[in-house]
Amino acid sequence: MSEILHVGDNSGDEFLDVLFYKNIYMDEEVDFIRIGIPGDKSVTIDTVADETHKRRFARKWQAYVGLQSLNGTPIHEWTDIPEPLRNEFAYQGFRFVEQVAGSPDSAFTRIMGGVQWRTKAQSFLNKSKVNESEIIKNQSEQIKLLQEQMKEILGNPVKRGRKTKDIELVEEPEEQTITE
Repeated sequence: MSEILHVGDNSGDEFLDVLFYKNIYMDEEVDFIRIGIPGDKSVTIDTVADETHKRRFARKWQAYVGLQSLNGTPIHEWTDIPEPLRNEFAYQGFRFVEQVAGSPDSAFTRIMGGVQWRTKAQSFLNKSKVNESEIIKNQSEQIKLLQEQMKEILGNPVKRGRKTKDIELVEEPEEQTITE
């Protein structure tokens, strides 16, 4: 076996601040990892993520991969918040407004007022949804209008096609012979 797997005690890994993210490296978008120690800004590792990182922090890697496959409202379309805050959310790994709306309190430790922004994200998403009873009411009104129009049409049938012209048959006069 040419590769040594992480065996034994990795004590302290659960306390590290680990973040996987995409970035440009040599004109190609690749996965990066940032490893830091909470409370100590002097020690931070920021490098291209390799297989060792993916195995060592397997749970965080799987969560990152799962977030990459999510679909939703892109964070840049959330116009109710200031641009710097939108950029901060993107920097922290939030790609969709739905991620902000559904994140736990712990996800907002680095964002001032993050919990309130989660509530605002939920409101933003709910604002774009139309009330179901309004939809049903509008559809019922449209159906009634169409039914009235159909009654009108069926009540006054319109004849389609060409009008028939009354043609008078004119008899041709018999040929008269003139005798002299």
